[in-house]
Amino acid sequence: MAIKNSLALYIHIPYCIKKCNYCDFVSFKYAPHKLEAYVNCLLEEINIFCKNIGNNRLTVSTVYIGGGTPSLLTPEELKSITSTLNQCFDLNSVTEFTIEANPETITFEKFKEYEALGVNRISMGAQSFNDKTLKILGRVHDSSKIYKSFYILRKAGFKNINIDLMFALPNETISETIFSLKEAVKLNPEHISYYSLMIEENTPFFKMRDKLNLPDNNTEFLEYKRGMEILKKNGYEQYEISNFAKPGFRSKHNIQYWKNLPYIGFGVSAASYIARVRYKNLSNIAKYCSEIKKGNLPIDFREHLIGKEAKAEHIIMNLRMTDGADKKLYYTRFGNFMETDFKKTIDKLKTIKLIKENKNRLALTKKGLFVANTVFMEFLP
Repeated sequence: MAIKNSLALYIHIPYCIKKCNYCDFVSFKYAPHKLEAYVNCLLEEINIFCKNIGNNRLTVSTVYIGGGTPSLLTPEELKSITSTLNQCFDLNSVTEFTIEANPETITFEKFKEYEALGVNRISMGAQSFNDKTLKILGRVHDSSKIYKSFYILRKAGFKNINIDLMFALPNETISETIFSLKEAVKLNPEHISYYSLMIEENTPFFKMRDKLNLPDNNTEFLEYKRGMEILKKNGYEQYEISNFAKPGFRSKHNIQYWKNLPYIGFGVSAASYIARVRYKNLSNIAKYCSEIKKGNLPIDFREHLIGKEAKAEHIIMNLRMTDGADKKLYYTRFGNFMETDFKKTIDKLKTIKLIKENKNRLALTKKGLFVANTVFMEFLP
């Protein structure tokens, strides 16, 4: 397995105390014995992967543990994961080690041990500071827990914290949404993710979508626009459609995805991307563990991205970032000029002022940020 670029690792922990009404991620009801059994399968998957690559110890730049609610891991379980990873990956160059956390799972003792194990970035799922909204979303915590948990993280030594917030929420006015954002800003985290609620299939919200009092497109636009203004005013740089950071605190792991650089995922439903080949693990835990017990990697499917599809995906992922798509990088990857391969599409989008172009880059305009998915569709074969 030849990987020339920096490598990112993703670990999926698929358990939650309670699944939220909007969530379509692969997650299941938490029980300590279930999580323990799952971690054992996860460790064995890593071991099998290690055997397959032989003595080729890969250098890793970022580690991200997501879910689910990975902060349900005991420090001992987290230590077993990091120790196993160390057997076939060189983690000495890791500059960012993130774990997602929900407020109700954060304690000083646990997170102090996480920090001792190398975790240096926390992504906390607040979603809203309005208690009535949190109940509608199906969150376990209330707003008071967000403040308490944030202060615990600071006390435990974390100097790089992200807060996840949502807008376009049911029954919320613009002023209520902006209240949440301003409360997050008051805490002064290094990073804020501010993203729109999406109603996904196979979620409780999808089943009750006709009864949800959701904002219209104009209100959603105003919530996003006002949010961008507040974050900029308070020193947060927008570097991606939904992500804002203080200088020096952009998410290195997520940038790896958006730049279409290689990453390896372990765990149920985890994805990997290496040399333009995408792999995805089985989403059923029983089948996942069954394959591992047979000595197999639990891959559900793999696809080799070629031709126009690979080029389009590269541009789409790059365009998520405000810096846009680097023309030189595109040429290095594909041996063609971006502006030649997609001339008609680029000309069309420039005409309606959804993208802008200079000698080195192609990027979304401010108008384009609001309708990014529409722009992306134009590039698809």
